[in-house]
Amino acid sequence: MSYMKKGLNVSKRTARQFLLQKHYLNSAETHDFNQVFNQLECIQLDPVAIVERNHHLVLMNRLSDYQPQELESHLENKQAFEYIANAACIIPMKDYPLFESRRQHFQESWQNERHHSKETIDTILNQLHNNGPLPSKAFKSTSKVVGGWDHPEKATTKETTHVLGMLFHAGEIQVSRRKGAERFFALTKDTIPETILQEAQETPIRVLNERLVHKYLRAYRFIEGTDPRFGWQKMKAAVRREKIESLVENDTLLPISVEGVKRPYFILANDEEALLKIENNTSQTLSSHVSFLPPLDNLLWRRERIEDLFDFTYRWEIYTPAVKRKYGPYSLPILVGDKLVGRADPILNRQEKTLQLTIHYEESCHNQVRADVRTASRSFGERLGAEVTNIYEL
Repeated sequence: MSYMKKGLNVSKRTARQFLLQKHYLNSAETHDFNQVFNQLECIQLDPVAIVERNHHLVLMNRLSDYQPQELESHLENKQAFEYIANAACIIPMKDYPLFESRRQHFQESWQNERHHSKETIDTILNQLHNNGPLPSKAFKSTSKVVGGWDHPEKATTKETTHVLGMLFHAGEIQVSRRKGAERFFALTKDTIPETILQEAQETPIRVLNERLVHKYLRAYRFIEGTDPRFGWQKMKAAVRREKIESLVENDTLLPISVEGVKRPYFILANDEEALLKIENNTSQTLSSHVSFLPPLDNLLWRRERIEDLFDFTYRWEIYTPAVKRKYGPYSLPILVGDKLVGRADPILNRQEKTLQLTIHYEESCHNQVRADVRTASRSFGERLGAEVTNIYEL
């Protein structure tokens, strides 16, 4: 891929620190909840709670006083909604219209399937109309269908579960609140503000799609052009290349070459000053702050980028058979300053309120870093309401 406009050459140090700055990680500055939520653009949701759910850990690493009810109340107070961005995410409410094309895609995809579940669809919609928000367990079904995770010839998914997913993706119902891992559903008209719905309906799709691309660019900040999720829209590789070239030509994106990295990167053109400020400040004293990153943290969304900029290979092994794992099922990359120095495998005993950590360090990790990680481990335990009883260092 070639670009007519000349870009910038920067060091890995600059790329790392720029990326962390834009992700509000290990920052000397303090931010409030709304600043972090809007800066990240969205936060990936995941039900796995070996120590805490991903979305809460993302915010714990960026807000020293964060409590899970903050994000949950944001959803309940109609300041956020859930949908598919990078994956299942919680997203600021103002961005609801940007996903209209995807909702329409699901509506069309499932048009032929709807008549098979018409009775169940009508029952769910009537229940929500008459009763308001209801948890998924409120919808009873004895029928089984082939769901998204099923073998094509094995119907093991409850029909109500499948239909709730269908209606959610098509935009007919919303997740109105959460209680732990349990989702409460409500009709879209009762959940999304009327002005937001009107914007989604009246704005041309091409305009909304373009705004969604820009949202993606702000979320990633240091952008790699081969990402199949580029723009959070379905694009063939050739279309994606053309889109990036046009964004470079119209001065939205600026090409970046990173020292020692073959892969080309891009930043938003209006981030150039921030990047150059870091590149030119070679005497900057780095923070020794420690963060234990959850597997789906925004920083980790592109594993290739982590390998390029941090010289660190990370694989989430939760779905890998135990005998084939190299590390634990919920291994947390350890960020110290601007470097990933190892992984922490946690074991949380909620009943006894204890936490054990096995730390796997990279070979180059020195004693002061290890001491900082031990101190941070105890603070991490306190945030989880647990006492760290053992720290095993490997």
